[in-house]
Amino acid sequence: MKRIKEVIKQKAKEYHARRIYGERQVKHFLLVTFVLIQLGLFVEFGYYSTIGHLGQSIAFEIFKVHVIKLGVILGYAYLIDLLVSFIVGTNPHTVKEGIFFPLKRPTFLFSTLLILMFSLDAPISVFCMAIMVMTIFSQNTKKGHTFYHLHPALIGYFIGVLGIKMTNYNLGLTELPPMLSAPYMVVTNALHPLSFDGFISEYYSLQTVIFGIFEGSLCFTLIIPLLLSALFLVKRQVIDYKVSFLYLGVYGLVSILLGVIFQQPNWLTILFLLNGSVLITGIFILPDIVVLDRHLMFKYAYIIICGIFSALLSYFIHFIFAPYLVVMLVQLVTLGFDFIKKVIYRKQLLIA
Repeated sequence: MKRIKEVIKQKAKEYHARRIYGERQVKHFLLVTFVLIQLGLFVEFGYYSTIGHLGQSIAFEIFKVHVIKLGVILGYAYLIDLLVSFIVGTNPHTVKEGIFFPLKRPTFLFSTLLILMFSLDAPISVFCMAIMVMTIFSQNTKKGHTFYHLHPALIGYFIGVLGIKMTNYNLGLTELPPMLSAPYMVVTNALHPLSFDGFISEYYSLQTVIFGIFEGSLCFTLIIPLLLSALFLVKRQVIDYKVSFLYLGVYGLVSILLGVIFQQPNWLTILFLLNGSVLITGIFILPDIVVLDRHLMFKYAYIIICGIFSALLSYFIHFIFAPYLVVMLVQLVTLGFDFIKKVIYRKQLLIA
């Protein structure tokens, strides 16, 4: 009996430690993503300022609109999370808890992640629908905000993609918006592929792409800041460096091998490596302690599989969507195996 009590006490300590670590991770992720969004706004301002003699005036108007949209999106995220928390019984009980409410829950974080995965050019209605679904998927009546099998940001992303495509279809637009495209996709377009000279005339140089001086989603225009953010999070021991570096390393290695096998020029391989979706996945999605906790038995196999297939599907299927799709599918497969194991275990108990 004493041994059982010790085991229960140890498990309770481990759960409490994971919960504290999870809340700390949410706070650091939220800080980093918010700083990245602010930086992205200034990068956008710098890009639009270079367009024509009215560039600065246009850039300032776009900057104002995006700041207002950011406030509306985050305000909506706060309210919808508060509403759902009242429904499931995890609502704050004091004014102080209400003020710091977003810092301990993931909805605010998932909203800032979604902005990085798209950009503030996306319609507010798309963000609102995605945030509502993410909030629902990140709730659990027994364990509060610390329980979800599939990463809600991935679910929100694909709902957002569907919403953007439906909006464009209703407006009669056939081309992909810049937030769903990237320099590599433009260069390798099957209908109008670009040579290196064509790439230079479109984007000026590789350095321009590396420093994000082009129109696109924030995660693609903030490649260097994202890498610096990864180092900061590793230094603060908020993410497992083995997880992030292994995933990014596997993606990079497979990308280089694909470039060698298919005889791509070096500049095209570099463009392929500059994948913002991969950085978001490696820095924020895979190291998320809530989901990672469910893959501890085969953590490195999980990371390597995600890295390999992210590169392969980015090359053969879709450069931007592939990393998110791969992780979501692997998490779904894991969830399926867990369900089957539980069914078998229950049948064995009934037989016994």
